[in-house]
Amino acid sequence: MFERVEAGDIGIIARGLLILLTIIVIGVGVAEHQLGTLTQRPGQERFFYIGRNQEHVYSAYAFGYGLTLGSVYSWGNISRTERSIVLNFADRAFIIPTKVEVDGSQFWYWFGVWHRQFVEEAFIAKKRAIEYWNQAKPYIEANFQKARDKTQCAIQQIGEYIREYR
Repeated sequence: MFERVEAGDIGIIARGLLILLTIIVIGVGVAEHQLGTLTQRPGQERFFYIGRNQEHVYSAYAFGYGLTLGSVYSWGNISRTERSIVLNFADRAFIIPTKVEVDGSQFWYWFGVWHRQFVEEAFIAKKRAIEYWNQAKPYIEANFQKARDKTQCAIQQIGEYIREYR
């Protein structure tokens, strides 16, 4: 009844779940931004936040739920720079980037090239389609006229048949 999922399918499922999670995170962020704008409290808009309130007391906020963690003994710390969050535990540092920069100039260049080619090909295809239509139009109209004539003839014959056998 149950079969194992293939490796390729697992990748597709994982990618889909990651995209769904990304959409949810962006949606929650936009909703909180809109709510903050409507209530005129833009400083409150945070859908994900980790911070230190006082020494060895940390607060985490994610998707409307808050959690406060305090420690009796310090075994690590969390610090924040302008571009990352640094987690220090047992003489090891884990850096989580918070500001990611992507250079999209090459993408936009090739997208512009593709767009120009697409528009040129679309105009050429439109011209060819109009030429083909102009060539085929007389034949199509002649066939439609024949079909109309035959339909009218059939309607007249049916009318005569109905009148004759009433």
